[in-house]
Amino acid sequence: MKAKLEEKISFDIDFNSFTTDEIIKIFDFYSAISLYADGKKTNIPDLINKYHIYRNTLNSIAFEKRYNNMFEKKTGIKIYQTMRDLEQNK
Repeated sequence: MKAKLEEKISFDIDFNSFTTDEIIKIFDFYSAISLYADGKKTNIPDLINKYHIYRNTLNSIAFEKRYNNMFEKKTGIKIYQTMRDLEQNK
């Protein structure tokens, strides 16, 4: 079952590895992809842009895998698969 945006979900973010602005970018993407996965009207190009910002913010394949896995465990949303499908169908 996918987590709804309104629910309180805690994420294990390494706050020492990111600035406040970077953490905001990460959560901005999480919010956008959650809305999309819950079937809310979504601006697809904006979501894709937020995904690229998210990836650049993490700036590490290891971080990306860790955070994508954490997000999937908490929400049931597979970031990589969702974004790959969106980018192929744009």
